[in-house]
Amino acid sequence: MVEPNKNEKREVICKADETELKWTCPPIRNITHPLRYYELTPDEMKALEECDKESFYQRCLPFSTLFSALTYAGIRLGRLRSHPHFGVYPKVMLAALLGHCFGRLSYIPECDAKLRELPDNSHLGNTMRKYFNDANPPKKK
Repeated sequence: MVEPNKNEKREVICKADETELKWTCPPIRNITHPLRYYELTPDEMKALEECDKESFYQRCLPFSTLFSALTYAGIRLGRLRSHPHFGVYPKVMLAALLGHCFGRLSYIPECDAKLRELPDNSHLGNTMRKYFNDANPPKKK
């Protein structure tokens, strides 16, 4: 009796029969995001850039400054300990980073409202309005 050579590569042939398809063929992974090739309109780009700038100057910068100043004051007053080698920098930088993140997250509702106000020919505006209306249905009397 001849044993098959283990070093020999075998080709797996996918069969069209549905019962054997799941056993002999690799799974099909051809799923892409529906907006993968979508190009933003100038109005959408402008609204997103405004959201970015406004969130930075109106929320991120103030929160980062406030959190950093409070952390620095806490270290100087003895409420927090400074790092033995790096001093106040790690805690102050972490406070600034947290302030930045908190500022971005706190501006999401305003940016959402701005994107919902885009014109009717905007796919992004229509999508945002659809999701907002689905999440906030009108109250029934």
